[in-house]
Amino acid sequence: MAETPESTGRKEAGTYQMLWDCKFCGTEKLLGITHRHCPNCGAAQDPTQRYFPAEEDMVALEDHQYVGADKICPACQQPNSAASTYCTECGADLATGEAAPTFGARDLGTGIADSDTRRDVVQDNFNAEMARIGVTKADDHPVFLGLRKQQLVIGGVIAAVIVIIGAIIFAVTYRSEKSGTISALTWERTIDIEEFQQIRGEDWDESVPGDAYNEDCREKQRGTKQIEDGPPHEECKDVDQGDGSFKRECRMVQDYRSATEVDDWCTYTVDRWLKTREVTASGTTKNDPPPTWPDYTLATGTSVKRFGQERAGSQHESYRVVLDLDGDTKTCSFDQAQWETFVAGSKIEVGVGISGGPDCDTLKVVGSAPALPGRE
Repeated sequence: MAETPESTGRKEAGTYQMLWDCKFCGTEKLLGITHRHCPNCGAAQDPTQRYFPAEEDMVALEDHQYVGADKICPACQQPNSAASTYCTECGADLATGEAAPTFGARDLGTGIADSDTRRDVVQDNFNAEMARIGVTKADDHPVFLGLRKQQLVIGGVIAAVIVIIGAIIFAVTYRSEKSGTISALTWERTIDIEEFQQIRGEDWDESVPGDAYNEDCREKQRGTKQIEDGPPHEECKDVDQGDGSFKRECRMVQDYRSATEVDDWCTYTVDRWLKTREVTASGTTKNDPPPTWPDYTLATGTSVKRFGQERAGSQHESYRVVLDLDGDTKTCSFDQAQWETFVAGSKIEVGVGISGGPDCDTLKVVGSAPALPGRE
């Protein structure tokens, strides 16, 4: 059964009066709308001292026309209706009057307002006076060059970030040119060899491949899902409107809880081609022998389903220029056409980054390339 205001002892949604205490004569629980002045001493209401009442002290407002938060008179600091043009206390123009402060919201949830929310007036006044005369906590005093500790920390973090970004940019863009020789040209070509096999797998039922066989499924926890936990219930909060009233807002809320979700987890068998080995050919020159694909022999398989049969799969090739930079060996990779433009023994220049790695895009041959063996 859903909770109702009657079952919880909570007042219904609607508009109610904030309360305030007179700081001059001590009269308590004056009404924010009805008592714009203290009925005992005549003092004007101080909007900063309004507070939410306890449930038992709530006074409803019928047909309340809300026109906005009160305006504070810039001359006498008294609150006036937002619809007013001139102060009812001193007659000053309210055009520059600021909106009265509010107490924000009081979140009740499913509970009730079992106490009011009045402030400690003495403490509030003390804090306000300390702020007025400039007295702050020790940690808030200027530490260096008129800056406070928090400002220095933020400035330090920003400076550190700038330094780090600058260092990264420098490291990425830094280049120094080095001279050396091409000590070798290497190439490698590889072919993956795949074998037709029976493979055992496991997955959720809807993800089992269509050609699977020997399938065996059982229930298994797959996750959790959210389900309704009990009937809907009402949750409320009070919102200060800034004119001496507050609005109680309520809504129906449905709670949820986590429940175990199960599904079929299956093991199965499928027939698939899998890489089982690779064959490689390599060399250290362009011409003796030239780059070529490796020879290989494939197994034919023995079973009726071709299990054990092999086939050629993906092909891979790499072409590298080995650099000797004053005794420091580095390697650059190129495609075959570009690789074939280099000659072992050539003098070169190349840009080197801060980590010592070559920028291969800057590699260039200087002077004449040495004659190839057998050429004049």
